Amino acid sequence: MLGKLRPVGSRVPKPEFPGELELPWQTLYQTYLMGSGTEALSAAIAISIGRKPDVTAPEVILPAYGCPDLIAATVAQGAEPVLVDLEPGRPFMSDVGIKSALTESTVAVVGVGFLGIPERLERLAEICGESNLTLIEDSAQCFPPASSVQGWADLVVLSFGRGKPINLMGGGALLASNANLGNVASTLSQYPLKNQKLGLAWRSMRILFNFLMSRIPFAIIERIPQFAIGETRFHTLDEIFRLEIPSSLLSSGIGDFTLRAPTTFLYNKKLEELESRGWILLAKHLCNDSRMDQALLRYPLLAPDRLIRDRALERLNVAGIGASAFYKHSLEEIDGIAEILPESEYPVAKDFAARLLTLPTHEDVREGDISTMARELFRL
Repeated sequence: MLGKLRPVGSRVPKPEFPGELELPWQTLYQTYLMGSGTEALSAAIAISIGRKPDVTAPEVILPAYGCPDLIAATVAQGAEPVLVDLEPGRPFMSDVGIKSALTESTVAVVGVGFLGIPERLERLAEICGESNLTLIEDSAQCFPPASSVQGWADLVVLSFGRGKPINLMGGGALLASNANLGNVASTLSQYPLKNQKLGLAWRSMRILFNFLMSRIPFAIIERIPQFAIGETRFHTLDEIFRLEIPSSLLSSGIGDFTLRAPTTFLYNKKLEELESRGWILLAKHLCNDSRMDQALLRYPLLAPDRLIRDRALERLNVAGIGASAFYKHSLEEIDGIAEILPESEYPVAKDFAARLLTLPTHEDVREGDISTMARELFRL
């Protein structure tokens, strides 16, 4: 096959969306634009710490499978990450694990949306309410955030970086509940303000970036080690700033997302027979009826075991499909993180990471591509 379908990522829109900017959450939350999603999460943790001034060694509860930036955002505020194992066969934190992890030093629980599938925020809100904790919805992989409708979370984090639902080549947002603004403004005022300029350099980068996302250019750059395509790395967070993003750009990003045709139903239909072979179609079972038409960031499956998952990855990538194992490891196994965390094991998260396979869902995916994926998977 000529070229390769990238595993994730939509093109950067032209900043020309007409009309006023309407945000899906604006009746429930105040919006503060930040330098990145990681910086927004770190600021949310700072706000959570500020709401418990008597806690001298704050702890933040996180899922044991997720992006290493969860750890970076936490330790940047001097807080201790406390990992919780997952529910079997699901990307959600164990209820029992969360309750067992709570201490007098806990200041926040971070519920992380998974590839467009939100955490069970209603349940997490109950747990946080019982213990007077801040609930943070990390919606970097989901748009719009689940709290847009119900207002479950006190704080919500969005990311506009590459490989996220809305790709603006950078930036993020922190949403603060109108019902619980508290110390938000005073905490955020400590961070410097920068402007996102849409000049010639930005526009040239946009054109280049969009070009490289096409099948033939992507197949070329994926082979260049310096680009580290698909690698998961831990990076410390050394700077946090607020960011002014032109409303025309943000509006265009939201507008493009709403027009994106979801592929979830088509995947469910074409891959359904895999379940008789021991696969789990996570989106089929975890997307509730109100979100089944939602565009997922990637389509996730759990293979029967790691060997079959790895064989599937090899077959699909040879066939020109950018399938991925996503983060590849649970958090405590990622280089640079082990020395930050107390020694512990998270067997369910480890098993989840070993069996997870993700398939592309972006705007370049065609029905023929999904048929190719189904054919290769059925041949295993």
